[in-house]
Amino acid sequence: MRRFFYEPAQEAAGYILIKGAEAHHIRTVLRLRLGEKAELLDGVGGVVYSRIDQINSDSVSFRILSRRQEPENCRPLTLVMALLKGKKMDMIVQKATELGVHRFVPVITHYCEAQSRDSQMLPRWQRIMLEACKQCGRPWLMQINEPASLHQLNIPAESLKVMPWEKETACSFSTLNIETETRQPALLLIGPEGGFHSEEVEYARGCGFKTVSLGPRILRAETAALTATVLIQHCLGSLSYMSEF
Repeated sequence: MRRFFYEPAQEAAGYILIKGAEAHHIRTVLRLRLGEKAELLDGVGGVVYSRIDQINSDSVSFRILSRRQEPENCRPLTLVMALLKGKKMDMIVQKATELGVHRFVPVITHYCEAQSRDSQMLPRWQRIMLEACKQCGRPWLMQINEPASLHQLNIPAESLKVMPWEKETACSFSTLNIETETRQPALLLIGPEGGFHSEEVEYARGCGFKTVSLGPRILRAETAALTATVLIQHCLGSLSYMSEF
C-alpha cells in the first residue's frame, strides 16, 4: 500500500487534503485514481488508513477510514556519525531510518571529510529519510541534526554510550551488558574512514563512551555504522515486533 506524509493542518471533518509536491507526486507520477487506498503518516506516530475521494489540479483529498497511534520507541538510539565522502552518508541516513534510529547526528572529526559547507546536504538527507519512512512504514520521523564538532555534542549523562574502535582488543560488542539498561537512551559513535584521532578517543572515553571491537577485520565506516546499529538495536529489543515501541 502506498504511504504519504501529511501535516495536521491538512485534516478537517473526516478528510485530509494533501497539496504541493506530495499531491503532484500522487496525481502525476503515481497516477493514483479515485477509490484507491493509502496510508497517511503524520510523522509523530499517527497512521491514517484512507481512500482517495477527490483529485484536483493542485490537491488530493483522502477520506479517513480509520486511524491508529503508535507510541514512540521508549529506548531511543542516537547515531553519531562522522562525515564520510561521496554519497555514503546518504546511504547511512536511509538505512538508519529503516533500522529505527531515533536521531541522526553528523559529526566533524579530525580525519573526516569537511562537507559541512554543503548547503544542500541537510535538505537532501531529509528527503531521503522521508522516502525511507514511506518505504518501511515508519510512522515516526528520524530527527536529523546539523553537522557539529565532536566537542559540541550534547551527551546525556544517563545514557548507554558505545563507540566501536578498530584498536580496541579487550572488549567486544558481545561483552556489553546492554540488557540491564534497556530503559536508557543509547548513543552510538562511529568514526570516519581514517578512524578517530587518539585525542578524540580519550575525549569520548572521558564522556563515558565505552570502546568496543566489532571483530578481527577492519570494517569500512559505513559497514561499521550499520553493523553496530543492528547489534545495539537487537540488544535494546528495538528489532522485536512485539517490543519495538
